[in-house]
Order: sequence, then C-alpha cells, then structure tokens
Amino acid sequence: MIRAGRGGVYASDWLEHGVIGIGWDFDGADIAAMNREQIRAAYGLSHPGDSKGRVAAGVGQVYRFAHDMTTDSTVVMYDPESRLYHLGVITGPCVAVCDMDGVTYTRDVKWGETAPRDVLSPSSKNSLGGIQTIFAVSDEVMADLTNAARDKSVVASNDPAIDDNDATNDEETLAATYDNGIELIKDRVNQLDWEDMERLVAGLLKAMGYCARVMPKGPDGGRDVVASPDALGLESPRIVAEVKHRKGAMGAPAVRAFIGGLRAGDRGLYVSTGGFTKEARYEADRANIPVRLLDLDAFVRHYVEIYDKTDDDTRSILPLTRIWWPA
Repeated sequence: MIRAGRGGVYASDWLEHGVIGIGWDFDGADIAAMNREQIRAAYGLSHPGDSKGRVAAGVGQVYRFAHDMTTDSTVVMYDPESRLYHLGVITGPCVAVCDMDGVTYTRDVKWGETAPRDVLSPSSKNSLGGIQTIFAVSDEVMADLTNAARDKSVVASNDPAIDDNDATNDEETLAATYDNGIELIKDRVNQLDWEDMERLVAGLLKAMGYCARVMPKGPDGGRDVVASPDALGLESPRIVAEVKHRKGAMGAPAVRAFIGGLRAGDRGLYVSTGGFTKEARYEADRANIPVRLLDLDAFVRHYVEIYDKTDDDTRSILPLTRIWWPA
C-alpha cells in the first residue's frame, strides 16, 4: 500500500501517468543502486537537521520503495475523492524524475481493478488506515480487496535501536491519522439518510454565518437548502444548494440543469456524496454564476474545519470527537 500524498492529492496524476511515487529528495541519486546504509548516509546529507527517529522513518520508506516493492508485485493506492482502492502491478524500476509535482522518484504501474471502500469489512478499513506512507497489506486484507474489486455489490549508539521498516515521524503520523479520521467520518456520512444530509448541509452553512433552511419537498428546481446573510432571505449573496446523497457521480446534465435554475445574484452550491464527473466540473467552471461543487471528501473536510461553530442540532446528526496531539 502506498499513499498518494496527503489527502490523496496525487492519486489522479498517478492513475493518468501509470506511476507511483515518493517525494524524498536525494538530488537525483540512483537510490535503487544503494543499500540501506548508503541510503541512510545520503539521507543524512540531505536532511542534516532531522532527528534519529525521523531519519529511520525516511530511510525505511525510501528503501521499501526502491527495493522491497519489486517488479510484478501488487500495489494498492487509495483515492479519497472516488473512495476507491486502485490495484495495480509494478512494471518498472525506481527512477529519478524532475517534472512531476511533489514527486522525486517514480515506478511504472499498470493499474487494473478498483475496490470500493464501502464494501470492505471494518477490519480491512482499519488496517488500510496505516500511518506510514508505504506499508505491507496482509493476505486477509488483500483477499478482501480482491473480492470487493470483482464483486462491487459487495550506526553505533547507546540510544535504543529503531527499526527503519516500522519507524514513523510525528509529522507523517499526524497527517496519516488525520486522513484516516476523514475516511472514518466519510463512512459515517454515507450511513445518513437523505433528509439528515440536507440538514447537515444547512448546518454547515449556518456555522459559516448564514441563515439557512431546508426547503419543503416538491418541485424545488434544485433548491434543497437556501441560505442568506439575513433571516428574511433578502440580502445578498443568496446561496442555493442542491444535495444529492447517493452512489454514482453526478454528470454534466445535472449540473447544467442546476445552474440553469439559478437567478441573478444567486450563488450555487452542489453537494454530491457520489462525486462528479470531469464534464460536470467543467460545467461549473465555465458557469456565469459562481458555483461550487462539493464531493464527499471536500464536504467532510469543510465540516471538520467548521465543526466548532456548528449548533447542537447539526452536531446531533454527525457528532465528532477532538483528538489532542503534541505540538
């Protein structure tokens, strides 16, 4: 398993280019030709201020990428936006690159099947929430991923020694823990019914300082939630939100119809827990009226950021617990 950057930021690029990558910088050195101690020495030169624990974590991850992940072995990558685990086969060696954002070394991958997170067992979800950038996947979890993909309906020192393969650093651990928490919250959101989802969107807007209300059911023309700065809805900007709580990405026709129903002075918010197609995002980008699309990942991250300002009714729908972390 390899993480595609924090929050899966590189997932789409890796899928498009058929690669996986890491971002540790060794000035283009051939790390595939280095043994562990040579990687440790090169890492120390490139990161002279790092602690021993941080060095051990970095060396272990780099060695795994260059050596332990062998050609023809299976690799798993998660895309938070689509909530899919992508399964692939490594087809090339570790090579240095200079033209990919945030990535210094890559390996070619032939991507194949996808496994929806929603059909995995709770134990598999927890296991795949490991805190390291690269970690081994057990046979049991791999079998669960495969089944889900095929059936989508379902140096000398007196200090204590640190194992490179298991070591992590605080920054990496914090980021991975945060991302895993986001995924668990997304799991919970997917269990809500559509009415609670609409109330949750209204609660988010209220926490942002708007007076928001869920509209009565009927031919609303895409108006599930309406929000404005004042309680009467007379002041601008008025935000009109459509909420789709279902599996499957919303396409361009749905977004186009939503935009067509907006009035002059409106601002559009389209929330789809099933995500959006590329064509749908293009429709929003080229609209004459400001429109924001929020998929499940983006909605949850906004909710987490604003949670402290939400009211009791909103928190009752999706309660969260704060986890304290050493600064």
